[in-house]
Amino acid sequence: MKKIFYSFFVIILLSSFISAQKLSVVETLKLTDKSQGEFYFPKNSPDGLKIFFTSASYKGIWYYDVSAKKIIPFATEEGAGYEYVFSNDNKAIIYRANNLDERGLRHNQSLVRRSLEDLKSQVIVTATELSTPKVLASNNVAYMASGNVILKADGSRLNKTGASDLAVYNVDGKIILYMNGAKKEFSPFEGGQYIWPSLSPDGTKILFTEVHKGAFISDLDGKNMVSLGNISAPNWSPDGKWITYMVEKDNGEFITGSEIFVSSSDGTNKYQLTDTSDLIEMYPVWASDGNSILFNSVDGSIYSMKLKME
Repeated sequence: MKKIFYSFFVIILLSSFISAQKLSVVETLKLTDKSQGEFYFPKNSPDGLKIFFTSASYKGIWYYDVSAKKIIPFATEEGAGYEYVFSNDNKAIIYRANNLDERGLRHNQSLVRRSLEDLKSQVIVTATELSTPKVLASNNVAYMASGNVILKADGSRLNKTGASDLAVYNVDGKIILYMNGAKKEFSPFEGGQYIWPSLSPDGTKILFTEVHKGAFISDLDGKNMVSLGNISAPNWSPDGKWITYMVEKDNGEFITGSEIFVSSSDGTNKYQLTDTSDLIEMYPVWASDGNSILFNSVDGSIYSMKLKME
C-alpha cells in the first residue's frame, strides 16, 4: 500500500513539475536581411548546420550556412520551395518542380532529388499533376497522382513497406492518411475543410486545422482530440511535446500584425514568445535541436529565436 501511494505521489509531483515549466526567449538573431533577398518559410536541416528557405512564390531554394554565415543558392525551379523534404540519409532534398512551357505556363510537374553534397539532380517521376513528396520510414518516396498514393525508390530499389510507413496529404481541403499500405480520408468533422496537417514525430498523433473551427491534435482515428484554438501555421517540436504557431491580424487586405506562440501538445501550457510593434513575425518552425525557433518577417528576413526552459 505504501509503495502504491509513493508511486502515485511521484506521478503527481512529476506532473506538477511539467506543468510548472516556463518557456522564455534568450535571444533573437537576424540571419538574413531584405537587402540580400526576400526569403520566407525557413526550415532547418536535420544536422542543424543549414537553414533553408524559399521565395514568397516558392520559386527556388536557398540556405544559410550557419558556420560560414552566408547565403548559398541550392535550387532554381518554380515551386521547388513548397513542402520539400529531406532524404532519410540527410544527403539530399526531394522537391516538386513545376515545369513551364515556352509561354511560361505550367506544363507538368516533376519530383526531383537534389544532392546536398555535389548538387546533382535526379528526376524521380514526371506527370501532369503530382502532390509534394513524402519520405517514408522504409526509405521509399511517396506521392499522390490521380487520387492514388504511389511509391518510388529513393535509391536503387523499392523497399518493402511496413506499419511505420505513414504519410499525410492535403488534397483540395481534405486530409488523406497513408497507413499500412493503404490510403484513407481523415475527417473528424463532417464536411470539414482542412489545412496544415502534419504527423507527430512518433507517428501517433495528427495536428490539423479546420478552417472554421481552429487547430486540433488527435489520435490517427480522430479520437482524444485537443483544441489549440484559432491559430495559424502550427508545427511540431522535434520531441512532439510542443507546438509553435502564429496568431496574425489583418485589415481585410493586408497582414497588420503577427506574433509567435508555443503551446504544449496537450494544450495546457501556452506562451507568447514575441510582442513587437515594429516587426511582423510569421511562419515559425522548430530548429532541429528543439531549442530554437526559426521564422520570417513579413518583409522577407529570416530570424532565429533561442529558447530557455525553466
